Amino acid sequence: MRSFFVAAAVAASLFAVPPASAHHLWIEADDGGAKIFFGEFGENLREASPGTLDKMEPKAKLVTPAGERPLEVRKTANGFAVPGRPGAGESIVADDARYPVYTGTRDGKTTRSIYWPAARLAGDRAPSAAVLDLDVVPVAGDKFQVVFKGKPLPKAKVEIITPSGWGREAHTGEDGSFAVALPWRGTYVFEVHHNDRTPGKRGEDAYDVMNYVTSLTVVQPQGLEPLPAPPPAKPH
Repeated sequence: MRSFFVAAAVAASLFAVPPASAHHLWIEADDGGAKIFFGEFGENLREASPGTLDKMEPKAKLVTPAGERPLEVRKTANGFAVPGRPGAGESIVADDARYPVYTGTRDGKTTRSIYWPAARLAGDRAPSAAVLDLDVVPVAGDKFQVVFKGKPLPKAKVEIITPSGWGREAHTGEDGSFAVALPWRGTYVFEVHHNDRTPGKRGEDAYDVMNYVTSLTVVQPQGLEPLPAPPPAKPH
């Protein structure tokens, strides 16, 4: 019994720093399928409809070693339902590539930015190819990789978040990889941000910065009893 409490204390110390709050997409397995949420996973905040969720129009697809196929996305009261679950070596990925340009002014300089949220639900820890512009993919075991436009992204900060709100940070190496132990059973969301300051145009919309926010959801089948999640936060 003593060894259990020691292990629990060590695991808790690894996750002693709460992650920074930021709205993002993530995907969880649901009864008979999967569900895309928008909000803050670590705060148990899921935006709702009518409300902030109505700003989102994600598209989803199933990615398998044999290819890809689009998935129907259906809006619900607190997320978007997607049929089916990813199997071994498969993933469901989703993104919203039509979020409008927003303009901000700082120190007299105006910047036009586009927010591009995306998410991946991995069926297991099998190595997966990146398909999103900013992607987080399993490599093997406790090793993962951040990829930006097909190339490893070094020095990226990754937030590893549990449903209880506890989390830790990891940073990618020169090959874009990082390793992290997942001590508790249950769902983990890895969140990564990347600002691409290369000006461009999306259709007729010019922008100065593309703000990418991508998550990877993995499920740890073994480990310590998970810490309880906080009460659901009120949607905006």
